[in-house]
Amino acid sequence: MKEAFFIARKIQKSMGSKVIGPLLKLSIVATAMGMALVVLSITSGKGLQHAIMDKFRALEGDFTIQAYSLNRTEEWRPIALEDSLFTELSQVPYVDQIFPVVQKASLLVNPNKDVFESVQIQGFTTGNFEYFQESFTTKGSPIDGRYGCWISSTLAASLELELGDTAVLTVLKGQRSLPRLINTKIYGIYTSGLDEFDRQNVLMSNVDVSRLNGWNNHSVSVYVVHLNTPEQRGTLSAYWNAIVPYDLQVSALESRHPAIFGWLALFDTNIVLVLAIVLIVALSNLITALLVLIIDRTRMIGMLKAMGAPDRMVLQVFQWLSLNILVKGLLIGNAIGLGLSALQQWYKWIQLDPSTYYIASAPIHFDWAWIIGANLAFILVAYFILLIPVRWIARLQPIQSIHFS
Repeated sequence: MKEAFFIARKIQKSMGSKVIGPLLKLSIVATAMGMALVVLSITSGKGLQHAIMDKFRALEGDFTIQAYSLNRTEEWRPIALEDSLFTELSQVPYVDQIFPVVQKASLLVNPNKDVFESVQIQGFTTGNFEYFQESFTTKGSPIDGRYGCWISSTLAASLELELGDTAVLTVLKGQRSLPRLINTKIYGIYTSGLDEFDRQNVLMSNVDVSRLNGWNNHSVSVYVVHLNTPEQRGTLSAYWNAIVPYDLQVSALESRHPAIFGWLALFDTNIVLVLAIVLIVALSNLITALLVLIIDRTRMIGMLKAMGAPDRMVLQVFQWLSLNILVKGLLIGNAIGLGLSALQQWYKWIQLDPSTYYIASAPIHFDWAWIIGANLAFILVAYFILLIPVRWIARLQPIQSIHFS
């Protein structure tokens, strides 16, 4: 092993050929660019997954508890968890927070412009408002008055409303009752980045929305549960679905948005495809460079064999050379990929269309398990694939190799 390493180092230092030197440098560059592309695909793909998932989690929790219904309606019937069940759910270590939300369908009207939008009023508790402000961009002040509200920047632009303006809510207490007209003052404007939510939702105090529904203070439309371990929401939601009363249902976030989470799952497939393509291209360059290097050193191989060097030692010489090219390329590629990812995370140069991607700039997430796994996969696959050209050395005969020119 030591002799093979020594010879490989000598060969590496003597690569001054006009053909061999540039070819090996090109192989290092190709490996580096490929690895940089893989790292960027991981950090950007995982970043987009986490950013979109975090937005939906902030709005709808990891799972919800609501009335069981065969038909999807705009308004759910009122529910109330038993005190013992609510206390048990609140105190388990994997639950971060539980927010009761009261909902009401309505029309939001700008009486000065004679324009309106169909909206869903979300009745938040004080804690839920604070959590919302930590997660999304907001401006304005806390609601200080009966039936005050927050609206999205999308609704504000559509209805030509500003902070401090007064709009009108048109609500029904029942299908046979006459609509009620409620004046609501705009105390705040938010931007969640989720266009569908922004176009449809108005935020109010849960007390005011309960009053609009004619419910008591213990009745809610839905319980929004946030977990400390969001990766387990599927298992935990199934567990709680078996515990709550039969007329309630527990729904994980993925079950409420299967299309979006199916789309997010494709990002992992895309990362694997990028890694596979990069491996094919980079290894093709490495194999070509190694074959040219073997041909260039054919006479040296013959002399080593004639001097009694075993095939294994000669093979190890070229394995060291290929490993040197591979490690240099991976180190440079990781440095480029991680560096560009960090720059995007700090300066947010690449912007996205929020209506398509739900976020304004390309997010970055350093998933070290994926990054280290990609590097290990690259090294392992490269090691076994590069054995093919190296094994060709064993077929070379010493006399023919020495006479080779």
